Amino acid sequence: MRDLSAKSQPTVEERLQRRNGRSERPSTQQTRERILSAAARLFAEQGFASASMPAIAELSGITAGAIYRHFSSKAELLLEVVKSALRSSPLSAYSAKGAEESSILPEIAASYTDPGLKLVRQLSLEVHAAASRDKDVNRLLSEYGERATRRVRDSIALGQRSGKINPKLDPEFTARILTSMIMGLNHMDTLNPHLVGDRGWREFVAERIGVLLGIRPV
Repeated sequence: MRDLSAKSQPTVEERLQRRNGRSERPSTQQTRERILSAAARLFAEQGFASASMPAIAELSGITAGAIYRHFSSKAELLLEVVKSALRSSPLSAYSAKGAEESSILPEIAASYTDPGLKLVRQLSLEVHAAASRDKDVNRLLSEYGERATRRVRDSIALGQRSGKINPKLDPEFTARILTSMIMGLNHMDTLNPHLVGDRGWREFVAERIGVLLGIRPV
């Protein structure tokens, strides 16, 4: 005879709720956000290939089967993580501002040296690696890169017209070298871990970007 007692066994998600003193179920959006947060962490720390769906589900506090009610595959989950990661980067935050904000470009670049952005740096590297394997990730990354570069280019051009940035610079080339330098800073945790959070290094990065643009760092 089938053991009906299994029906009364709480799920991982329910046990977590009880532990926190809550009996209500989280909303679908809250669960999705937990899954995305867990996936971003594991993709960054272990890489896309090594991070399993059961591990992501466990870190999210749900069952392995339940994760497929929100994402049909790990590939779909990766795409959503990529979208979220690109939106959360300091360069995206800058791109959402007006073009008149060119004076903070040195500070935006220097912020990539902060300890608090370790996950952003790690995930950025994994996103670029995934782009070489997945055409959809490649498309997202390419579109994001072009949007960010255009915004920086337009900001530089406006700064030149207002006299804040060296007028002799080519805005297109300058925007591309700046975004390339930022990409290089994403490798800090591997190449120069001792400089992460170093105040002198942060100030040096801001100063050098300021020199590149012909402006003084904020």
